Amino acid sequence: MTMRLQPFGNSTFQCLLYVALLVTMGGCSPSDDVIDIFTGKRWKMTFIALEGNYKQYDFWNRDDDARTASMKLLASDNTFVLTFEGASLNGVVNGGIGGKGVLATLGADSHWSVTEGSRAITLSVSFTGSETDALAKAFVNGLQHCFRYEGDNDNLYLYYHSGQNVMFMAFKPQRK
Repeated sequence: MTMRLQPFGNSTFQCLLYVALLVTMGGCSPSDDVIDIFTGKRWKMTFIALEGNYKQYDFWNRDDDARTASMKLLASDNTFVLTFEGASLNGVVNGGIGGKGVLATLGADSHWSVTEGSRAITLSVSFTGSETDALAKAFVNGLQHCFRYEGDNDNLYLYYHSGQNVMFMAFKPQRK
């Protein structure tokens, strides 16, 4: 009796091959289009949390009145917003950053920089005005200590050091 082997004749083998190809292809991730992610939109902060947690951090030490006041400020269209302008040159994207907390506005000399292929971000920010609200103070602190970003066109996360903690500010493009 002669046995004839057919390449890919075994359906189980074919399934495993397809799965392996899908996993291999799915593992490929082109580097971020930094310009597309950051520029051309107004980013509105939605919350601040500890790294690995997606729940608003308690900056108010369980003071519900202070928390409610901060959430009202956060809900305003013109607070906790950022805009990025930039261009890419030799693999580095940099440009100006504008925005506002509640009372503090980013100065005209504020700028940002990302090396393409890296998620490290450098923000050099100055503010006119100072904040009194706990969430707004955290926003200013986050921008002053930002070191990494994650995200895409619909979500932006800016990570920063706050004491021993790594925190992040979550942003969404502001819809008009």
